[in-house]
Amino acid sequence: MEEASRQRKERLEAVRKRKLESSKSEEQTVDNEEDSNTVKKPVLKFRNYTPANEEIKAAAKVHIATPNDLGETLEKHVDRITKEVEETEEAKREEEVDLFNLAPKKPNWDLKRDVEKKLAKLERKTQASIAHLIKARLQSESTENASVGLIDAVNAQQKADLEDNDSD
Repeated sequence: MEEASRQRKERLEAVRKRKLESSKSEEQTVDNEEDSNTVKKPVLKFRNYTPANEEIKAAAKVHIATPNDLGETLEKHVDRITKEVEETEEAKREEEVDLFNLAPKKPNWDLKRDVEKKLAKLERKTQASIAHLIKARLQSESTENASVGLIDAVNAQQKADLEDNDSD
């Protein structure tokens, strides 16, 4: 079906070319005849067949178009575009098959997801202990032994944190 369509388009293009050439040759012969003031001769137009007589064939200057004469056609343009699209799709498929792209970027992402809940608990406890230390330091500053009380509070908190970590 596509082949028949292509052949029909080629024939139509050949007819158009012949018509253009014959109209150009008519204009040239009319100009030549007007210059020489001679009697006009009829111009032969063979639209539907190629003459068998060699003399008539030479006089008619019938040119049958070939597919190469047509130049850029819609079919050629579509073929070129489809080839480009196929090449880009093939390149995308090659990129997708790459095993490095299939593996996750960070191999420990699932571990981080699981530990995140525990880290949130520890963060709350850390903030509470910092607040507790600041309160203890403020209370100890009011007394003379501020530096000794602060060191003891930090040491006590570290021991408590170690015990909490061991229990988890």
